[in-house]
Amino acid sequence: MLSAGSCGRKRLILPAFLAAVLLLSGCGKGSGGADGPPDTLQDRGEETTELSSSLSGSGKEEETGGKEKPRTDFHMNEEPIAVNRGEQLTIGFSQIGAESDWRLASSASMEQVFTSDNGYNLIFSDAQQKQENQIKAIREFIGQDVDYIILDPMTEYGWDSSLQEARDAGIPVIIVDREVKVEDEDLYAVWAGSDFRLEGDRACAWLEAYLETLPAMKDQKIGIVDVQGTLDASAQIGRSEAVREAVKKHENWELLDVECGDFVQAKGREVMEQMLRDYGSRINVVYCENDNMAYGVLEALENAGMKAGGDLASGEVLVISFDAARQGLEKTLQGEIAVDTECNPLYGPILSRIIMALEQGDELPKRNYFEEKQFSSLGTVTETTVNGSAYPVVLLTEELIQNREY
Repeated sequence: MLSAGSCGRKRLILPAFLAAVLLLSGCGKGSGGADGPPDTLQDRGEETTELSSSLSGSGKEEETGGKEKPRTDFHMNEEPIAVNRGEQLTIGFSQIGAESDWRLASSASMEQVFTSDNGYNLIFSDAQQKQENQIKAIREFIGQDVDYIILDPMTEYGWDSSLQEARDAGIPVIIVDREVKVEDEDLYAVWAGSDFRLEGDRACAWLEAYLETLPAMKDQKIGIVDVQGTLDASAQIGRSEAVREAVKKHENWELLDVECGDFVQAKGREVMEQMLRDYGSRINVVYCENDNMAYGVLEALENAGMKAGGDLASGEVLVISFDAARQGLEKTLQGEIAVDTECNPLYGPILSRIIMALEQGDELPKRNYFEEKQFSSLGTVTETTVNGSAYPVVLLTEELIQNREY
């Protein structure tokens, strides 16, 4: 388990109530119900990491020279957001950019939660999809003596030096959404985000189950193209690995091409246009690694006189997507996207509760996963199984879409 001396300023010791606090829903209409996106943390039971006790003396201390006392001046509101009623906390947040609807929703969530009314001062930095800008922002946050740094990393590698500088300054770093690969995991306090490989596995399991409902396609070759997200981003790595492994397990599945669309609509359209020129009607399935690229793919299909849908025998192209943003779900309801696997961007409330836990000296798992859903309007697949675990497929309705926050 995570020891708060990790970040040099706070000691983490877990009271029993914390798990319940983190599992409370903070968005949508319910606790992960079908009418709203979930806002829960799920510990996957992996071995967690004790942060180095050698850091316990590197952080800020009270003027008396003693360690800071645990904070007790937080309360949970109805969201639930951890509202800070003590001394205002300054949060430095390095966001990747504004490349997608998902990213805009995640930025809005942070700005709505970390307000002065809730006891926070948020310093927001838009990296414009450049890692060097994020490293610069981390160093600026250190110079501004923030209380916490929250990093949504552009890619997994290249963070050791800047995170070491934050640790030396005694500033806890929380990694969110994408992951980092560093030699010493003590360089950050905790990670919270999506299980991108599981998202991909669930999408591929849905495809397998759906194809089984199509007798006409039973012995047919299934041509698949993968429109990837930004290379070396955790979402790209996990989702790409899933489709590659799924193809290996099915003799009649063929991965025709893999191209990077950088998680943006225009690039998704450009990549799909080239794939259509190269492979044409051999393409049966387009595996898009986010909604915005799927919108571009749908444009390319329409421009080429091809139709997106689930009737593969008649020549329709089945589009798989990720994120489950409102527009993506609308296209799923219309049948243009066959299945959309959720990636929850509303992590502001969760991060506020993580900060409350750190401030109160509570203990947290090193890695925390969001629980997420999967949506389709086709109705033929109601459940998928991945690694022995069953996952429901939510039958999409207009009411469900209207009740979602993004």
